[in-house]
Amino acid sequence: METLIKYRKIVWIFVLLFIITGVFTYLQTPKRDIPEIEQNIASVSTVYPSANPEIVEQAITTPIEQKVLKIEGVDQVTSASTNGFSTVTITLDDTNNADAVYSTIRQSVQDAQKDFPDEALSPDVTTDLVTSSVATYHLLSDNREQLFEIREHIDTWKETITAISGVHSISVKGLPEQKVVISLEEEKMSEERIQPNQVIETLQNELSPAALGTEKNEQQNILLNIESIEKLDQLNTIPITSTNEGAINLSDVAAISVENEPLEDMITFQDQAALSLTIFAEDGVNITSLQSQIDEKVTSLTQELPEEVTAERFYSQSTVIDEVYTNLLVSFAISLLAVVVIMILGLPLSSAILVAFAIPISIIVGLIPLPYTGVDLNQISIIGIIVAIGILVDDAIVVNDNIMRRYQLGDAPLEGAKRGVKEVGVSIVTSTLMIVFSFFPLTFLSGSNGAFIRALPIALMGTIIASTLLALTVIPTVQYTRQLAIYRSKKRRIGLLTNFFRWLEDRYANTILPATIKKPWLTVISGVIACILLLLLAIKVPFEFFPAADREEVTLSLTLDEGTSMEETDQFLADIENYITSNVDHINETARYTGGGLPNIFNSGLNRSGDNTGQLVVRVDRDKTSASDFIDQYQQELRNQFPDGEIFLETIVSGPPPSAALELKLQGPELDTLLENATTLKEELNALDSVEIATVNAGTSQPVKTYDIDREFLAKNNIPISQITGTLQLANSGLPLSDIEVENEQTSMELTLDEGQQDAIDLNALTAVVSTDEGAPEFYTYDEFISINTDEQIAAITHENGDRTITISAYEAENGDFTAETTEVIDNMRSELASLDGDYALNQDGEASAETEFFVEVAKLFVIVLFLIYITLAIQFNSLLTPVLITSTVFLAVTGAIVGLFVSGQPLSFLAVLGIVSLSGIVVRNSILIIEFIEQNKEKYDNNIVEAIIAAGRARLRPIILTTLTSIAALTPIIFMGDVLFKPLAVSIVSGIIFSTILTLLLLPAFYITMNRISTKKNNKTSV
Repeated sequence: METLIKYRKIVWIFVLLFIITGVFTYLQTPKRDIPEIEQNIASVSTVYPSANPEIVEQAITTPIEQKVLKIEGVDQVTSASTNGFSTVTITLDDTNNADAVYSTIRQSVQDAQKDFPDEALSPDVTTDLVTSSVATYHLLSDNREQLFEIREHIDTWKETITAISGVHSISVKGLPEQKVVISLEEEKMSEERIQPNQVIETLQNELSPAALGTEKNEQQNILLNIESIEKLDQLNTIPITSTNEGAINLSDVAAISVENEPLEDMITFQDQAALSLTIFAEDGVNITSLQSQIDEKVTSLTQELPEEVTAERFYSQSTVIDEVYTNLLVSFAISLLAVVVIMILGLPLSSAILVAFAIPISIIVGLIPLPYTGVDLNQISIIGIIVAIGILVDDAIVVNDNIMRRYQLGDAPLEGAKRGVKEVGVSIVTSTLMIVFSFFPLTFLSGSNGAFIRALPIALMGTIIASTLLALTVIPTVQYTRQLAIYRSKKRRIGLLTNFFRWLEDRYANTILPATIKKPWLTVISGVIACILLLLLAIKVPFEFFPAADREEVTLSLTLDEGTSMEETDQFLADIENYITSNVDHINETARYTGGGLPNIFNSGLNRSGDNTGQLVVRVDRDKTSASDFIDQYQQELRNQFPDGEIFLETIVSGPPPSAALELKLQGPELDTLLENATTLKEELNALDSVEIATVNAGTSQPVKTYDIDREFLAKNNIPISQITGTLQLANSGLPLSDIEVENEQTSMELTLDEGQQDAIDLNALTAVVSTDEGAPEFYTYDEFISINTDEQIAAITHENGDRTITISAYEAENGDFTAETTEVIDNMRSELASLDGDYALNQDGEASAETEFFVEVAKLFVIVLFLIYITLAIQFNSLLTPVLITSTVFLAVTGAIVGLFVSGQPLSFLAVLGIVSLSGIVVRNSILIIEFIEQNKEKYDNNIVEAIIAAGRARLRPIILTTLTSIAALTPIIFMGDVLFKPLAVSIVSGIIFSTILTLLLLPAFYITMNRISTKKNNKTSV
């Protein structure tokens, strides 16, 4: 310390350098709404045209799963096999080498592809699934067809905006892709006696010529190629066959055109047709700064649109960030002002100013480690800093107060600074370690919840450590410099409430303390019983894992029966939209997203989308109502009004997206049995009063036509089965071909057969040509050897880790006993499954299970926190009993937190639990200071425990009260003005600190005397 004081100006220069570094860190650190939650997920999508779900499962999905499940680093594999499409979703474990795992996945998928049917397209492996959406823009027109004509403008938008540094990609919804369609005309094909397989073979040879290898000469190897068809206009002249009259080209028997793919999304905003463009950001980008650049480009691009098309911003994360930051900064300013006011009242003005300066300096210096830990500035990290405001001044107050106490006792400037720091230095470092130990384990919380909250402990620990370093270096050096002048003039100033604190110290030391330690056993037992009784209030505290955010958006998700067309689904959504706007007040605007649903905004999406699904966004007037109130009031009414659809309403949650309260995974070998039992389970759950709604991820069954081919007829007439199946595929969905260049862009291409009927296959119009010995061919229509059977099939075959799995999701209602009622249904279903032949199982998961896992994990961390605190205190005091005494105050704090939540009506939420865990490091600071002063005073008062306790109580009362008041002042604005996410956190910490401070001052001395007497008796018995 003497060296620090001697070179104090060097210390101040270093502090200045840290401040400058912290300012630069603040300016360069990205700012966003919520933390980026990194989820290592890959998706494998494969198109298998015309194949039903069972064929897709067997030929595509299962081979991919078998390869991927063997990869080290893969945690879970889920899949869905639908009509003509396979999707496999791969979740990685908490690996640090995700890129290597992704590379292995790609190689494994390529290996599986070798055994795919020829008709299956190449799998698409995507790894960038989770990105941050910056903004969504709507391009609007009264005519949807006009929007399809601005494709070149859309390409310009994408090219211009993706060129901005920090933009990852742009997703366009509502604009169909284009394709080249070669439509064979059945009549012309019959006239020329050409079978579809002849055209297919010719096109495949032309579009994918065989490799010729290389030609060697004396000097080099020369690659040999065959000129292939690469451009659209070359298709017309492809010769299919020849006759006496000349060659028959493709254009003679087919119409070649560029057409739009079927719509995947139909978007309507305020009764206008819309396209949506959603911009996604790279990781670690400053969203606010990026939005400014995007706005500048969009303003310019909008001017180039046709007059009948307008652009409007539908969503911007920057707007949310500005709102959140404004609220947080107001709370921050009020907290800072309240802390400063308390210090001015309790400390001399100069000391109050000195301690107050420690607050912004600690915060700025504490920002330096954030970028190196992967933490940016978001509402979670900022709330961590706000929590730290009330704690970080503790060190400065304690050090400053003790130095000033030494000066009041007559110490010289240097001696007072040295002894003042020495007396409390170990306790300061220890108490800081306690806080670090209480928050550091929170960084190891697993899953999305852990990733979401990790910024809070990291930001808080950085700020607290910075404050401790400032308290032990800057405070003594500045006070020493000041005291040099004061020591010469002998003038000392006191705080505005110094006389009040002196009166309070006398009252506490002369009246309260003697009363509590007169009968210590009675005090101890009374305090413990009171705390246990108050802890029972926990059963009356409501529970809510993550509350709904105070946002204006309500998302309505709709699922209709399989086979419903997109037009019918959109009309159904429109009817719901009209009902809401006609019957509900305080609605600002609405938007329909029929088909694929929303583009990764508002924390909402569809688990499995299609023509029969859609989402409706309703924006309410927050000044008149709330999203949660809207859902509570109208969700059941909408379900009653529109019973033909599965309707679910949700709003943005202040945390990771929630799952259903209960998820049941039904596994087994037979699809019919699985679907039957899943449907039964869904109906039984929906019949419960405690269940709001239950859904099944496999959807409903859908009608299917089965073409029964007379294979004996084909064999008798020497007709290849491949010719028949190929023709049927051409007449129905078409055959995908390789891409071709259209206006300098690669465009997909498909071959179809026009037999005269648009929405079905006209078997009577299709003919098979059979050669005869007489020379004249015979013609047979397809209906002569094909019959049609109609049946039902499952819409989607879902897997989990390779096993057929149907997931039933149940959402909890406000009525009834959800756990008891659902458990009875589950037990009954398990009994039924046990009686079936085959390996059937019903596994339980969902948000309730996730919450249970979270509390188990937090309980483990809490034990670790207490253990670390105990070990540290045992080392400091060289005792095994003293740490038990000090950590007993954690029990007092937990009691106070429960009482606070009960009185305020705040729920026991995710952050409330974290607040309770963090109290273990915060509240022991006061106990450490009191116990350490008692230990120091025992020598001074010749081991007179009572006198030592009274002296310690008198000396430590003011800093304990001041540090408690500053902690309360820092968090009180959050309780009254803060976001709903943080109110339970603030309540639990504030009430825990108040309760533990009062009871520590009243009970800790009695605990100490009781422990001392027990220890003395043991020592006496040992000596005897």
